[in-house]
Amino acid sequence: MDMLDLLGRCIGLERNAAEFYEILARRFAGDAELARLWSTMAGEEREHARKLATWRELIVAEPLEHRPRASGFEPDVVELERMLEESRAAAATADEEGAFALALALEGSEINTIYTTLLEASPIARFPDFQETMKRETAEHHGALLEAARRRCTSDRARLRMGLLAVRED
Repeated sequence: MDMLDLLGRCIGLERNAAEFYEILARRFAGDAELARLWSTMAGEEREHARKLATWRELIVAEPLEHRPRASGFEPDVVELERMLEESRAAAATADEEGAFALALALEGSEINTIYTTLLEASPIARFPDFQETMKRETAEHHGALLEAARRRCTSDRARLRMGLLAVRED
């Protein structure tokens, strides 16, 4: 896959994730804690999109023969595009437990692994280690999501997703 195409699609994934969280922020605007959580998460997804867009702009400036290629991402990107489309649709009517289940599923998906892999391969990478980059890029919002979910969720579905995301964080 051409790296420009991959980055374009992944920028779209991050923007769609931001839109998903913005929908939740509007849906729960009457609950200050949830509105703040979802708004913060939307902002972090927009920042991911911005970083990928910066790298894409750098590649566009390179001669064609120096542009990188990527492989192995297509199936996960297609799955994430589908997941985000469904999640955005479901967010509009989700109750609190459902909102957490959707968010935990998204954060437990491959979206952050793909983002971190692309960021690590870019000239704008700040950390030499994948795990360090993943931690710096996602730990804060995963921690906030897990903390809120632990206090507010009772469903087995949400608790299972919390456990899965917590294991990935360790």
